Amino acid sequence: MEKIKVGLLPLYIKLYDDFGTNRTLLEEFNSLVVEKLEKAGLEVISAPICRIKDEFNSAVENFEKNNAKAIITLHLAYSPSLESIDALCSTELPIIVMDTTKDMSLSSEYSKSPIGSNHGIHGVMDMCNLLKRRGKKYVVVAGHLENSNVLKNTVDCVKTCVSAKALNGLKVGSFGGSFAGMGDFIIENKDLKEKLGVQAVEITNDEMLSAVNSITENEIKDEIEFYKNNFLMAEEIDLVALKLSVKACLATRKIIKEKGLDAFSVNFLGVSKNNLGNMPFIEACLQMANGIGYSGEGDILTASFVGALLKYIKDVSFVEIFCPDWKENRLLISHMGEMNFNLLREKPVLSTAPFRYSDAGSMAKAVGAFKEGKAVYCNVFRVENEKFVMSVSEVEVSFVEGQVENSVRGWITPNMNIAKFLEKLSEHGAIHHGFLVYDVDVKAMKCFGQTLNMEVVEI
Repeated sequence: MEKIKVGLLPLYIKLYDDFGTNRTLLEEFNSLVVEKLEKAGLEVISAPICRIKDEFNSAVENFEKNNAKAIITLHLAYSPSLESIDALCSTELPIIVMDTTKDMSLSSEYSKSPIGSNHGIHGVMDMCNLLKRRGKKYVVVAGHLENSNVLKNTVDCVKTCVSAKALNGLKVGSFGGSFAGMGDFIIENKDLKEKLGVQAVEITNDEMLSAVNSITENEIKDEIEFYKNNFLMAEEIDLVALKLSVKACLATRKIIKEKGLDAFSVNFLGVSKNNLGNMPFIEACLQMANGIGYSGEGDILTASFVGALLKYIKDVSFVEIFCPDWKENRLLISHMGEMNFNLLREKPVLSTAPFRYSDAGSMAKAVGAFKEGKAVYCNVFRVENEKFVMSVSEVEVSFVEGQVENSVRGWITPNMNIAKFLEKLSEHGAIHHGFLVYDVDVKAMKCFGQTLNMEVVEI
């Protein structure tokens, strides 16, 4: 996963330099912020401390010239907004306002209080007012640098904003068309391109069959050995079914590489002996773990969003809300055999079973439970006038012993009664496919949707 290159824009006021104010402490603080952002995984382009229009213009131009993906602003002190606003509004780069200060607290004695090195917050307010008035999108993340989540939340917002930008130009493959009659996620390829910048690639039966026929016995043997080393094996394995599944998985992998796909979807009803020959459940799991988006049943819309996020956030998975547990106030997330293996709480269990939905015969899958933790459940859908909306919901993912074994499974609990949660999802128009993003704040996921000019609703 590549590091994201960002520009750090430190803001200051020329008046203080004119009066000879010592800014050594603030220069040290600026360097500390750079150090911490880089330790958090970003590549930082540092600008000189900016005070006047020309300095801000030069800094932003330098960020763009050096291929920064976003700008983080840092008010070291008050900075008059009219000095920076033109430069910030002239760029297409996402703007993340890091509203933080050097010290955790102030002394009760005014004369001893470090006000001079901790008063950038009203510069933030000045600047953000003008950004708002000019219709420029931005996000504010506030808190003390070392005693809050401001650093992590800033980095997360950078990742989601940049992921949203990555949607434009994404290539998503469709294997086997879409599930007949399933209308909520259907989007025409032309609309996908015009409205989101995503290119849909239809994989033909001949292309799939050709890829399957190109897989060698040695490749199959090596892949099965990989499975044995990385999965737990069920007691009884149908070796014929396993080999057919491995061929389908390797053929899918080959097509993804040859076509340069960033995401894909497989309609299990469209899989037959005339194309893949078997449902590539395991490959869907492995590809998500390796940064390629996925969604089931021909849902190229959700697959695209998963693919964009996986470019910079590894703990993202396609999910589907399956069943309610009214008594325990939790919801089962599951699917036939697809999940991001990065999110497993333990090794997946490999098994084989009959596949009743086509002539493909028995198939193999490797399944397990989602790991426990905090996550954001997201859903992208269209409403009246084909407008895109994104819902985001903080959830707790839990594990329930002995429930729904031998399947992809997990339990999510939202911040409300599940009856009310389900009502709100469907009142807004959410589709039955979604995606789960671990270890990010809901604010960061709001940034993702807002960067794409979508309406974002928090449930």
